[in-house]
Amino acid sequence: MRYSLKGNKVYFDEFFYLDLNKQTIQEFNLKDREEITLEEYRELVRRRAESMGYFLLNKRDYSEKELYLKLLSKYREKDIIKFVIEKFIELGYLNDYDYAESYINSHNYSKKKLEFMLIQKGIKGSVIKELLADHNSQELEEIRKQWERLGNKDKDKKILSLMRKGFGYSDIQKVIKDLE
Repeated sequence: MRYSLKGNKVYFDEFFYLDLNKQTIQEFNLKDREEITLEEYRELVRRRAESMGYFLLNKRDYSEKELYLKLLSKYREKDIIKFVIEKFIELGYLNDYDYAESYINSHNYSKKKLEFMLIQKGIKGSVIKELLADHNSQELEEIRKQWERLGNKDKDKKILSLMRKGFGYSDIQKVIKDLE
């Protein structure tokens, strides 16, 4: 497999390259060669994808799907990325259940919107159902908190704001009736 080395970047075509550290460039003797084997290429991609995965997970939590798509957009090799994701799962660095639980606790959306957002992030339906099972009782309380937080704004604007967060109109009306 042909490549060109420019600084610490190894280009395989004009769009795809890997950033490598000097130690890896020396280890694979990339300065003195023009071609590498497929096995060497796959090992370089695995190392970079793993390194990038650690870097990304250090910055924030990701769902398995989010991290997979992020790495795939940069490193192309699906099987290598799946291997890296499985390694992170085994090490306990990736856990969709914990991710979804944290996401639910840190966002004050309605059950419907939380479900939608978690599905987009690749969380399984069974996990979502389990975590949102007791969310119904909390939803009216959350509407009340949000209503009070919105302060002296126009009633219609407050209702629209809550509806954008996914709360149902009938639930909002219940809370308004209780507050009056």
